[in-house]
Amino acid sequence: MRILHTADWHLGARLVERERLTEHAAFLDWLIDTLRKEKIDALLLSGDVFDAANPPQDAVGLYFDFLKRLADLRTVKAVITGGNHDSASHLNAPRELLKRFEVHVFGHAGENIIDLGDVVVAAVPFLRERDLRQATAGEAMTDVQAQVRAAIRSHYSAQLTACRLRAGKRPVIAMGHLTVLGATTSDSERDIHIGNLGAVGADVFAGFDYTALGHLHRPQQVAGLETVRYSGSPVALSFSEAADQKSVVVLDTQGMKIETLPVPVTRLLTRVSVSRGTLDADLANVPAASWAEVTVKLDAPEADLDRQVREAAAGRFEVLKILTDLPAALASAWQHTGPTLSELQPREVFRELLQEKQIEGDELSVVFDELLAIREQNFTA
Repeated sequence: MRILHTADWHLGARLVERERLTEHAAFLDWLIDTLRKEKIDALLLSGDVFDAANPPQDAVGLYFDFLKRLADLRTVKAVITGGNHDSASHLNAPRELLKRFEVHVFGHAGENIIDLGDVVVAAVPFLRERDLRQATAGEAMTDVQAQVRAAIRSHYSAQLTACRLRAGKRPVIAMGHLTVLGATTSDSERDIHIGNLGAVGADVFAGFDYTALGHLHRPQQVAGLETVRYSGSPVALSFSEAADQKSVVVLDTQGMKIETLPVPVTRLLTRVSVSRGTLDADLANVPAASWAEVTVKLDAPEADLDRQVREAAAGRFEVLKILTDLPAALASAWQHTGPTLSELQPREVFRELLQEKQIEGDELSVVFDELLAIREQNFTA
């Protein structure tokens, strides 16, 4: 059986207010073509289908158009799990209909075991704290962390037992959407457990023949294990991922052969550092038609820097972010190290507030997204 592992589509995501729908549509076109050319039997999508619990309608349209084309292939089964950005109920709503087309969707935790024929899959979505433990007042954070990690370990152990009972000698695969210790993160992964509350070691997946992970956006093996992998996001979601080669993973269960297939780049992101004195010459090397984050090395702050950088770009490429590299004595007083308010979406501001106040915000975030969607609909009506 040939299986394709992908994750973290984040349909509906933006980058500094720029829509990414064109890039995501191009990826989904490529994916359908790849499923056909590579003779893939099963598709595993490990969470964060959407960028928000209440995604824009254009993003929902992309998703269902993809599923329609997937069903038209008549050769590929699919297993889709929810991520921390997804609404479990939103994903689950059409699940009974999708099941008729061999598309199995799991937004909530449970004994989600799927027999695909040649393999058995434990389809584990993002495990929220309420799925794992009963909170009580006055708990120390260290105790909460230990309980969450122990509960995640117990959940995967139970899933492995259930898979083995059904699979016999056939391979068993785990899906997961979580942080595994030792993996490399990027700037676009803000909405994770506070302080890596739910981070676990790769040994949690011992006993599975392959583990298809989502949540972290850089494609990578974990702890040097070839069979425990993040596929990574198919589209660069922040400038910190500009140099990453985006890919999907293809697993051939005959001999457990693993390969990665590079995802074509539709929109080039560029991170460039330049000197103020050679600004024009340095920016001449930026690829045309790209979106750029420009860091300018300065001896002193310049109030008109934004205009000068954009004029130097001369329309060849679009400058989305401008940062400054100042001497250490000036930097702390002048430059804010985190994202500015203008760079954050309303949902991100709300989630930053929840994290700052250490509030368990899954349900509040869903309500906030619904209120924001109503507001956006009123403005566009």
